[in-house]
Amino acid sequence: MKEDATIFDVNIFVFREESEWTALALEMDVRGYGTTSRSAIEDVIEMLTAQVSYAVQMGHPESVWHPAEEMYWRRWEEARRKKFMAKASGSEAPTDQIAELVPLELLASKQQDEWITESA
Repeated sequence: MKEDATIFDVNIFVFREESEWTALALEMDVRGYGTTSRSAIEDVIEMLTAQVSYAVQMGHPESVWHPAEEMYWRRWEEARRKKFMAKASGSEAPTDQIAELVPLELLASKQQDEWITESA
């Protein structure tokens, strides 16, 4: 990550659906999938990076802002509360639903009259 990069924290709710993990970026209603929670998070970050970069390059960054359904926000809040309570009590946090705050580097930037997209 560059020192002068613009960072936006994304609320990501990670949960299991049958044999696959889903990572849902709540502010943008974008999903990533994987066989592990970590791979699902990596997948959603790739999806967000592509979507945000394209929207910024096209001059419409607001087009990515499409919040997920309210029930997912509530489930994220509950998972975050459980994570806090586990840390505060010294116990292990549940692993079936995970609340993460993931920094997303806003990758597309305009330099002179050219769009430059950088790797995260």
